Amino acid sequence: MIGQRLFTGRVAVAQAALVFSKKLFANTKKYSDSKECAMRGDTPFLTDVPQLKALYDEASTRFSELETFVNAREASLCLSLTRGELPEYNLTRAIAVAKIKSVETCVELCHRLKQEVGSYALMANTGFEHTDFLQCCKFAEGDSRILGQKIARDAFAEFGKKRKNDLAALGWSSLETEACARVAASVAQAVANGASKMQAWDGAWRDVYLLADSVCDRVMSETFPENTNLSAKL
Repeated sequence: MIGQRLFTGRVAVAQAALVFSKKLFANTKKYSDSKECAMRGDTPFLTDVPQLKALYDEASTRFSELETFVNAREASLCLSLTRGELPEYNLTRAIAVAKIKSVETCVELCHRLKQEVGSYALMANTGFEHTDFLQCCKFAEGDSRILGQKIARDAFAEFGKKRKNDLAALGWSSLETEACARVAASVAQAVANGASKMQAWDGAWRDVYLLADSVCDRVMSETFPENTNLSAKL
């Protein structure tokens, strides 16, 4: 029961972050659509500034893809719960990925938006004064860093049990196998030098989080197979 609440909570946090961020972008675009800028010629409005226009387009695509991914995980979880079944591992991992990717993407895009709209972002009642909500989302229903560690640990354990060809058959990317190999080498070296397993794991933290990101990209790519480099987008 406790675990089920965490799963539904993670879906809800992911959706809340997306709703907040989409609303912030919509309100900001409404402002920038009518805000004239000096020396802009035939395209006088702030929305027409190329980097802001590109950000609006990028955000629209990324929010849409994440909503599709999160909503599909919600539907699968609802089906599992109405049947009285425990959610399978692939679903619980995908829910963790949905939470991590949604929140981190929203944090990134809202920060970039703030950099492009100048003093508007400092005004009251624009929504930017509430962006710490996204910081709360990072730590609600499972700290995103801890979820990333869990994803990396599971992948590392699987790496230790299977051959490289087996992992490739399961859809693993070269980024995942290479990150696992570096973590294994780093941990082995640290343990040989007298470190505990926890100290050795912590010492490889950069590759651990790279591994987590790579697994998240693979899980996302199962929904969007046409996207071959999700890490650059999500």
